[in-house]
Amino acid sequence: MIREGHGFVIQTAPDSPWSGWFSVRELDWADLIKTSPSMFLRRLGEILAVLPGGVAILWDIVEAPQQSGPALLTTLESILLYLPGLSLHLKRPLLSDPIEAPLNAWYHSREAPDGDLAEWWRKGFIGWVPESGSGWSLPGIGYAPTDEDDCPSGMLWGDVTIPVPAVRHLDFEGLKLALEDAQAHVERALSLRVNVGAWPQSITFQRRKTAWRLMLTGGWEYQISGQSWETLASDLFSLQKKLRDQLKCAIHTGISHNAIIAGILGEQAMRHGLPWRNALGLPPAPPSFTPGIFADPRKTSPLEARASLPKPLAPLLSDPPVALLRVPTAPSMEGVRAFLRSLEAAPAIRWLPREIPPPGPFHADIPWDLPETLPAVADGNTSQPRLFDWDE
Repeated sequence: MIREGHGFVIQTAPDSPWSGWFSVRELDWADLIKTSPSMFLRRLGEILAVLPGGVAILWDIVEAPQQSGPALLTTLESILLYLPGLSLHLKRPLLSDPIEAPLNAWYHSREAPDGDLAEWWRKGFIGWVPESGSGWSLPGIGYAPTDEDDCPSGMLWGDVTIPVPAVRHLDFEGLKLALEDAQAHVERALSLRVNVGAWPQSITFQRRKTAWRLMLTGGWEYQISGQSWETLASDLFSLQKKLRDQLKCAIHTGISHNAIIAGILGEQAMRHGLPWRNALGLPPAPPSFTPGIFADPRKTSPLEARASLPKPLAPLLSDPPVALLRVPTAPSMEGVRAFLRSLEAAPAIRWLPREIPPPGPFHADIPWDLPETLPAVADGNTSQPRLFDWDE
């Protein structure tokens, strides 16, 4: 369900939470892969049915790979090839060798991957999430903290997306009332679902672990208008705190890369004559904000522009934004390291060489540029030639 307000769009499911994450340790039925694969798939399908916004599986088994069973991970990999709403998150390089197709999998580490994992990452088969703490930063969902006494799991009531130029001008009271109404509607419908036994018994719903996700879009329009990221960080921190105090739940702050929602917000600003419409491009440009915080990944621009995460915003985000970097060929590891050193803060990165099709949905007014028109990653060993060669 999509609800529009003045300067925001709310996404929720009609009778269940929107999205969530679960650890493999918490899914006590994961061993059904070995004994009854069909029952395992049924349980997994039940979870995906009640969480339409996506499900993240955290691979946090502490046993050695040979003890936990390679069949378990191999089956999860094959499932990920066909279930776009499910993502697998790892902190150890346990993926099977070799990987021959893109997986909806993310590797979490402080530094960029190396070895075989780096090769798969640069080919676009997996994504990389820069992880500085002990928890899990889940792209598009939020932050899953690590607790020794409680396996990480949680759900979201829904997503609320706001264009960056509108954060300062937003009517907080209208936003709060809209979120309260949306949550009340979901809770009433969810209680009916639970009463008739239509909630999956394999997972436990806990209201105290259910949060809202506050997302930003249209950061590129904000940047080219010359406004300060420090001012935005202050306004965002204040908005997040007020929402947390009023809604009495956690608020996960992130970046929305949904082109459809960005288009809805752009058309809304034009239709109602909202103040932040001035940040949009003039006709004949479509009335849409650029999805995300960087330059549009579909259009030709420098790599740094498509992966630039403002440093003042980075500490406020529950999970780093995803940079989908379309390149003509898979980059070299030396070039990747040099590229990462040029960034203020590293986003989650997924490389898209020519062999990897770009993700949808596709917008008729803003198509993906051809791979050969996009800049490649420069070799990290190259040096800038001197303008003048002085003969001394």
